[in-house]
Amino acid sequence: MDLSVREVLARIITVPDMVRAFRDEHHCRRLLEAMVWPGGRICPACGYRRSIALTSRESGKRARPGLYQCSSGTCRFQFTVTTRTPLHATKLPLRTWLSGLWLMLQSDKGISSIRLAEALGVSQPTAWRMGHALRLMVGREHALDGVVEIDSLYVGGKPRRDPNYSPPGRGRKGEPKTLKTPALVAVQRPPDVSVGARSGEVRAAVIEDLSQSEADRVLTEAVEPSAHLMSDEWKAFVSLGSAFAAHDTVHHKAREYARGSVHINSAEGFNDRIRRTVSGVFHHISPHLADLYFNEIGFRWAQRVVTGQAPRRTRKGRQVTKTLWARVPPALQLPAVFRSAVGREMRRTKAGGIDLLSKVAVFG
Repeated sequence: MDLSVREVLARIITVPDMVRAFRDEHHCRRLLEAMVWPGGRICPACGYRRSIALTSRESGKRARPGLYQCSSGTCRFQFTVTTRTPLHATKLPLRTWLSGLWLMLQSDKGISSIRLAEALGVSQPTAWRMGHALRLMVGREHALDGVVEIDSLYVGGKPRRDPNYSPPGRGRKGEPKTLKTPALVAVQRPPDVSVGARSGEVRAAVIEDLSQSEADRVLTEAVEPSAHLMSDEWKAFVSLGSAFAAHDTVHHKAREYARGSVHINSAEGFNDRIRRTVSGVFHHISPHLADLYFNEIGFRWAQRVVTGQAPRRTRKGRQVTKTLWARVPPALQLPAVFRSAVGREMRRTKAGGIDLLSKVAVFG
């Protein structure tokens, strides 16, 4: 990214700073182009790296500002910085988009669509789709390596009771014990804890059940075979552990939660982050879109750097060393948000929902 752009983002600390930085459309468009195309313009249709800027209306022509045309003789595709991204064909000003994304990143656990709509002066459905645009852009596809902790969790609340309702799993073979939605979480430990080191990344996905086949499907996509796996004693994890370079387990049923460096405390901490975010901010997330919310929560988890070490004492008086973390400033997270924006499209459905046309970045 251009140094001047980084300097502009680094100066955004407060809301007045944000208002000044995103003051007009021309400035926002140049800022967005520098984040989406840090190495120069790329045609979103063919990936060609040469293009020309078409003349804008200010010069008496019909082309709109920020419109480019691919220089490839077989393509000649016309595009803007928002083409084939979640911002494709948006009617909102770019300053509204950048302000909304900054507000979402500024909140430690996110912001509800109602509060975002009030802050930006847009409708709640518009703010809701802006939130999903962020969640779509921050999704990452590459598998995790190093030391990876895995764990499962349930999302969702208790179903509404009716007079004829009978709790699941009471003496009926094959019935689930809960109607909540299961999910699988993989948390990468940071390679080192020196000052300035970044936190590890996270992958989380909704699964149909707690079976070995479902766990294998998620772990095959989320974790490299060369990784060192950490898990609890769940039999599906134990069975799949042989597919990785190393696998260690802790036995929670025997009240063993850590054995030296063998533990899944980071994964359990991320599970708690999901529960607190859902209960405190969103109140409810649908299983159909839960993976998008996991993208947002996991992205925030990874936007941290080590600031130092501090001695602490446990409840039993044992001396331990605790790693201190600080989050990356919200404005400096924006380049990471737009890094994989091209190729991820989102459209509004007739029913008022969203349709994800692509989940994988094509060029960049």
